Amino acid sequence: MATDKFEHATFYLTLAQVEAIKKLAREQQISRSALVRMIIREYLAREEGKSE
Repeated sequence: MATDKFEHATFYLTLAQVEAIKKLAREQQISRSALVRMIIREYLAREEGKSE
């Protein structure tokens, strides 16, 4: 998909966070990548709310 704007963010996770994501993904029966995208979206939404 082509867009006018490309944004890239790098997030570093601790091993404990990675294990928590794996466990939560198993419990919720969703993919880890989908779960990570949800977490990042929520984090970015909170950050945008702080800057307003």
